[in-house]
Amino acid sequence: MNLPIAQRMARLRDPETRIMLETRAASPDAGAFGRLTGWDRYVIGDTYSEANRGLSGCRVGDIARQRGQRDFNCLLDIVLADDLRTVLWPGPTDDDKESWRMRAEAWKDSSVMIGGSDAGAHLDRMCGAPYTTQFLADCLRGRQLVTMEEAIRLITDVPSRSFGLRGRGRVAAGWQADLVVFDPRQVDAGPFELRRDLPGGSARLYAAALGVHHVLVNGRRTIADGRCSGVYPCQVLRSARDTSSE
Repeated sequence: MNLPIAQRMARLRDPETRIMLETRAASPDAGAFGRLTGWDRYVIGDTYSEANRGLSGCRVGDIARQRGQRDFNCLLDIVLADDLRTVLWPGPTDDDKESWRMRAEAWKDSSVMIGGSDAGAHLDRMCGAPYTTQFLADCLRGRQLVTMEEAIRLITDVPSRSFGLRGRGRVAAGWQADLVVFDPRQVDAGPFELRRDLPGGSARLYAAALGVHHVLVNGRRTIADGRCSGVYPCQVLRSARDTSSE
């Protein structure tokens, strides 16, 4: 696969090469990467050809069934139509009820903190920022593994206490007035999209927050009626000055 793009695409169109690749991917030689071979679970992100118009947000397995293809062949046909530029998101390998029950049990442990980030190492491949609104949507209208109140505590108070932030993470007298006003019927994350707005034109994945009407930081509205207000009452938090080790 270290061939020039044109030659690589020609090889990927070859039926024998496809069989070899799919077989090797499912073999013990794949090691930990074998977790990525659930071709049907891949979700199509950004596309770049007329042939792939309308596929963004669709699962490869659903597309393959509509086309009467094997999942792997369907995935290759999609990325070939885009000259190998298609954005793909692998689906979770542990999305069953028992796995989610175990997660909910883990959330009860005081040593556990939920989150969605790899510290910005793969901004064009992973989109962890919307986990908060996705989590609220799931707790309100999805699996409903915890109450809305507990979901908010896990998102706000738990990380604030873990990082030792003073006066943040709770609604309490004398604390910073950091507040989010959202509609429980609508709160969620929008579809992922690739944006090239980082320095040097680098790309990042973005997902809009849905159902969030107002955000107040230190009592000043930064989001008003779902739009940025242009007010940024922020400061860099400093260890010891803004945190406590208690």
